[in-house]
Amino acid sequence: MRRGGCVRLSAGVDWLREWLAAAGLEPRALGEAAVECALKRRFEATGCDEAAYREKLSADAEEGSCLMEAVLVPETWFFREPPAFEALAEAAARHLSDGRATPFRVLSLGCSTGEEPWSIAIALREAGLSGPAIRVEALDLSGKAIQTARAGIYGGRSFRNGGDDAWRNRYFDALDARRYRVKDALRRDVEFRLANIAEGRWQAQGLSFDAVFCRNVLIYFRPEAKARIVAQCREVLAPGGLLVLGHADGIGEFAEGFVRHGSAGAFSWIRREAGAPLRSTASAGSPRPAPKPSRPRAERRRPHPEGLVRAGSGCAAGDPPLPPLVQARALADRGDYAGAERLCLDCLAKHPQDPEVHALLGMVMAASNREDEAMKYFRRALYLAPSHGESLLHMAALHERRGDGERARHYLGRSSSQREGRD
Repeated sequence: MRRGGCVRLSAGVDWLREWLAAAGLEPRALGEAAVECALKRRFEATGCDEAAYREKLSADAEEGSCLMEAVLVPETWFFREPPAFEALAEAAARHLSDGRATPFRVLSLGCSTGEEPWSIAIALREAGLSGPAIRVEALDLSGKAIQTARAGIYGGRSFRNGGDDAWRNRYFDALDARRYRVKDALRRDVEFRLANIAEGRWQAQGLSFDAVFCRNVLIYFRPEAKARIVAQCREVLAPGGLLVLGHADGIGEFAEGFVRHGSAGAFSWIRREAGAPLRSTASAGSPRPAPKPSRPRAERRRPHPEGLVRAGSGCAAGDPPLPPLVQARALADRGDYAGAERLCLDCLAKHPQDPEVHALLGMVMAASNREDEAMKYFRRALYLAPSHGESLLHMAALHERRGDGERARHYLGRSSSQREGRD
């Protein structure tokens, strides 16, 4: 059944929700409107009606990958969430100062159209590593995204940080006034390949990595799939290696073997060696301070709230306190929504123009079934940052839950338009 250009998911298509769940995806996190429109696109691409498509999906593994590609929402740009790259550069500088002979290896899971792995390679070069000392492996389930990443041609919204031209001129060739191509020297640092991390067969045999980026990926997966992916990340990470997540991801009860990285806004974890003392930051246990790395001049960091000590923050004695927004996310991950709300409101009083604070408050309100308040905070986040992808998706999901398909498609369409604007 059609409604406003999208397939209407009725109780009769519970098979689709069951298929998504079997693939490890969380249908509620994806949003009903997103799934409707993805299914419509696959009906049109295959020329199938619902009955024929259901049969095709059960028999054709390639079509399953196409449907997952249509459902998942890529939202990426160069040096998204700069503190993550600062944490990476610090680890790379330590690797360099230790005089290690092996290359610094980084794995990018869910690399989408390539902006993240290229940013990783640039950050490592800016930290002082040379080409032979850098190996970046980037995985995604979308053949179209991998093709774009390998082409390495970008423009528009891929460059959305102030001052991007400072490092862009060093690592890209201008094709015209709007498009830039990754330089050949940088291309040797990154290898792209197709892989579905939900299937559990993506690990490189015999290789260990110094860092794994898995940002804004776990949010789409069911708990059992999330636990499996985190465990696999732990297996491929070298002791002391860095696991970098997105601000919406949380590993909560799956964090065994990891400790928090203390850097504000990095949303990172350190793989702890067996028997090592539990500490909340990597720097607290480092044998020597890492040299301060050079970093892309494009990074214009928004001020983050100052650290403060609160009971139950998880810091060991003598460790730097975690910033309030990081603590708030940790509390929300554990289901302490009241505590997360208090910390978010503290942050908001000091940083009323920070869209990340408004967005996190929206997530906390939505999780507490306070939908009106959630919408209020997501609207404020979008007023401050109209392209805030996760606020758009949450707004679509909230309107869908209320039965307002038109508004849900409006927000979903805005998210899709931003992605298309980068092509």
